[in-house]
Amino acid sequence: MSDSWSRAIDFHCKFGVWPFQKTLDITTDGFCWCGELLPHKAVVRLRWGVDQKRGGVFPKYSYLAAFGTDEREFSIRTKQKDFYEALTTRMWKAAGPRLLSALAAKLAAGGRAGFRSFSVGDEGVYTADKPMFGEASEVFTPWSRLEWGVYNGSLCFAAGDGGKFLASASFLWTDNAHVLDAALELLKKSGAAKISAAVK
Repeated sequence: MSDSWSRAIDFHCKFGVWPFQKTLDITTDGFCWCGELLPHKAVVRLRWGVDQKRGGVFPKYSYLAAFGTDEREFSIRTKQKDFYEALTTRMWKAAGPRLLSALAAKLAAGGRAGFRSFSVGDEGVYTADKPMFGEASEVFTPWSRLEWGVYNGSLCFAAGDGGKFLASASFLWTDNAHVLDAALELLKKSGAAKISAAVK
């Protein structure tokens, strides 16, 4: 592991109120939560975003960042924007590129990645078509016929040429939505038809 990567991901913090204070350390060994070390390969999901609570004259904001294994999730909530940005930057540099490569490999092998209300294949998105009457059916839309972008904290998909809304994934509440967003940025830049061809 390079010294530059070590410096890029290095992060140490204490948070919470004594005597319930917790710690998080991100190093080349992994994510260490309150003294429990999670190796990098064990961290398989990330999510973060701004949580807005409405009510009263002014909305209240807090920032949430979370990472997890297959079985467990660990999260930090803060009102300090600078701390949140430093934390999520280190989280992404420590785990994001690996998760991005893992997503591409899974899709290249014919698998799918689920994002709550929809799933993604190498060549497009699978969504549910729910008619007023009858059973829902699955619809596949290739990337070439899709438009996507970020709106109000979510990654949103619509049919091309100003077509109907199809699905969305909240960055705050959907695991690895940021990973998918990064994959789609590479897809758009490369002009490829498959995510696995765009992620190198």
